[in-house]
Amino acid sequence: MATRPCALESAAYNEFKRAFDHKHESILNLMLSGKKTAWMLGDEVPEEILMAADLIPVRLWGHPDNRPNADKYLEMSFGALWRGLFETIMNDEHSDIMDYLVLSNSSDIIQKLFYYLVQLKKIEPERRLPDIEYVDYWLVNKEFRTRERNWRETQRFQTRVEEWTGKKISDRDLAEAITLCNAYKAALRDFSALRFGPESRITGSEALTVLAGSFYLEKKKAIELLRALTEDAAGWPVLENVRCLYTGSMQDTTEVYEILQNAGLNVVCEDKVPGDRYTDRETDTARPPARAIADRYHNRFPSSERAFIKDRAQALPERVKETGAEAVVIFMNHNDESYIWDLPKLKIELDKMGIRILTIEDQYYPLKDPDSILDRCTKFAETVKRERKNG
Repeated sequence: MATRPCALESAAYNEFKRAFDHKHESILNLMLSGKKTAWMLGDEVPEEILMAADLIPVRLWGHPDNRPNADKYLEMSFGALWRGLFETIMNDEHSDIMDYLVLSNSSDIIQKLFYYLVQLKKIEPERRLPDIEYVDYWLVNKEFRTRERNWRETQRFQTRVEEWTGKKISDRDLAEAITLCNAYKAALRDFSALRFGPESRITGSEALTVLAGSFYLEKKKAIELLRALTEDAAGWPVLENVRCLYTGSMQDTTEVYEILQNAGLNVVCEDKVPGDRYTDRETDTARPPARAIADRYHNRFPSSERAFIKDRAQALPERVKETGAEAVVIFMNHNDESYIWDLPKLKIELDKMGIRILTIEDQYYPLKDPDSILDRCTKFAETVKRERKNG
């Protein structure tokens, strides 16, 4: 399913699509302000601190083509998605706009990539790698000691960013960045609400284009465009595709979502970044800024890589109810299959709700056999539609 005419007729949508399709150019435009960039790999990098230091937060995306650096330095246990992200860092294509790089403890794989990059920076000083930092939040336990430890980690990271920029970050700076980020995420949630329920008006690929595209725009401009787009999209046609929640390997291109749409499925929410997990929870402006930031990243929707199975088995079905999803799609790249751990317990809970699960495993990035995936998804969609018709 190509982008629908109703979306292409929206000036705001086209702004997001331009940023999404031309990320390098979009970042260069942001850098005209004279600010440096801090690229982020992982779901728990506190971008509010970067913004308070007058840095431009940039979400890292994967390199889709040949990956000679990944082939040279990474073992086969690193899946295609991670190899693509590593290649983007290593291949010098964006070295002119990559000033700093921050990784977070969102996955064991990211932790390994951090260690590899630190060592490569030492043994290959001629390579143009940015200054690198790691945010080591504890994400599983919700007890007091973990919250205190994450608060201290937030302070440590803030100090590191201050060393990079030579700028002292005040509580007022942080509070202003938090307020702006909260407004931005609220605008994204208002837009995403048009995806939910039986009157869903936005396709998964359109939503991904808008969310990911907004990462490469100045936040105030993104908010303005989101409000205009939400008004436009409220009048778009209602979609007939089976509504599904997406979980599994992160998607930073629309390829998989478009296959699902062509098969009769539509992603109305996802527990990923890019995706609905990015907008989950606002930062509490009534609390001390560093503590509020730490708690916000700690208490978001539980991820498969860093949460107890019991928490996932409770949270994901609740999200299905909230969004009106009729099915769940678990899509996993080769060697990126932690999501299967949730399946036995998750299936019990979703069976009680009459929600079917489609599991697609051992995939690559880009896809090697999209036709076979399309065929499987089409059969799955037909089954769900038949059951929906029969009540």
